[in-house]
Amino acid sequence: MSLEDRKDSPLGPATRLKRLEGIAWREIDGEAVLVNVRRDEVMHLNPVAAFLWCRLDGKRSLGEVARAITEEFEVDAETAEADAVSFAGELLERGAVEVVVPE
Repeated sequence: MSLEDRKDSPLGPATRLKRLEGIAWREIDGEAVLVNVRRDEVMHLNPVAAFLWCRLDGKRSLGEVARAITEEFEVDAETAEADAVSFAGELLERGAVEVVVPE
């Protein structure tokens, strides 16, 4: 899915996601490796993606995670938010996360 396709995505800064069970992962030197055993798929995450992944607990919105990214890495708020939403869309597509619906 391209960034252009994701413009119609239901994901946005207010979206809350949580990691799904069945995704084994390990963080090593700031990077992470995810193993989706249901799809027999491995993802290697750079430090920014690993930072985001570790914070997808269903409690924080993507906007909140993006703000944390701007504090940890040298990136502006607009870029951090766009990248967080885009990467979250990829994780959702790959079955690694689910959207948390507010109660």
